Amino acid sequence: MTQSDTSDREIERAVEILKRTEQQVEEDPTEAYEHKEDVLNEYQSVFQPDNVQQLSEEKFKEFLLFENNKHWTGLHRRRKTMTEDMNSLRDNLHKLVSESEDISDRVQHVKENVDGVGKATLSAILVTAAPEEYGVWNNRSEEALKQLDLWPDFEWGTSFGDKYSRVNEILNQLADGLDVDLWDLDSILGYHVSDAEDDDRPIQTDPDTEFAKEEHLKQYLVSQWDQTGLSDDWEIYGDSEDPQAGVEFSTGIGRPDILLVHSEEDRVCVVELKRSRTSDRAVGQTMRYMGWVQEHHDELEDVGDSPSVEGLIVGSQPSEKLRYAVDAHEGIGVMSYEIDVELSDIESL
Repeated sequence: MTQSDTSDREIERAVEILKRTEQQVEEDPTEAYEHKEDVLNEYQSVFQPDNVQQLSEEKFKEFLLFENNKHWTGLHRRRKTMTEDMNSLRDNLHKLVSESEDISDRVQHVKENVDGVGKATLSAILVTAAPEEYGVWNNRSEEALKQLDLWPDFEWGTSFGDKYSRVNEILNQLADGLDVDLWDLDSILGYHVSDAEDDDRPIQTDPDTEFAKEEHLKQYLVSQWDQTGLSDDWEIYGDSEDPQAGVEFSTGIGRPDILLVHSEEDRVCVVELKRSRTSDRAVGQTMRYMGWVQEHHDELEDVGDSPSVEGLIVGSQPSEKLRYAVDAHEGIGVMSYEIDVELSDIESL
């Protein structure tokens, strides 16, 4: 699909699919959907052209946390880098939310001038500032558009800003068809992707040993990557559009939890995280993503022509079934994690 090939019929078909998802969201609302007004009341004015020059480092970092924005879990990962020069950040965010230039030019400028900022952070700010105009481009919405057969086939060399502009055009068409704003559309797209991935989730849970959600395990590993043994040889994949694109990497057939590239050798590793007792179903899921990487490795930046593709399943209690399944599939490994909480007496107050 080229940049001009999204037909009205394709949009209409996708809208009909998303109408069913919208009904599910209304019946079982996500936090972003349920707390939309609270979040916008708190942060929308902050990112207006007249106010953003007074943005404090504390307020910006506060917005990046899921507990406050109720919508995005990974924005805080590069907060230290983004806020290293607050004067520059304020100037660039002022340019981003001002209407003086085309959105593609504004997005391109900020991407080039704020270290650590990626598509997810940029579009989260835009949709918060103007939810009637700007949509969210992150790995989850990209996955949704791919599953809906609406993802553009960008020509080689298309700039980051032009890509966002085209994605935003498609998102606006979907929002118009559903008669919602782009904040609610992002909730609907996220729900659509999560619903499609339900079959990949483990059935049993063990509250004594599991992280409350796989998302928590993922956030912990990503934020503490340098403290894991894997960091000695592996790096989280990043590209020119997103320094941590390998977190929930979008493939169009699902999202591997983490995509790794070897620091020295031509190797790529698909990591699947399971929060509970892990069954052999995880092997099929991991192999599916490994197959995608083998076929599409040329779409990955700075990856060689014939990389070795591996898989790694991380869970709290790998089952016996999983061990047998992994033994029969070369190239897939298993690791377990442990949670250790230690309490100490307070000697004095």
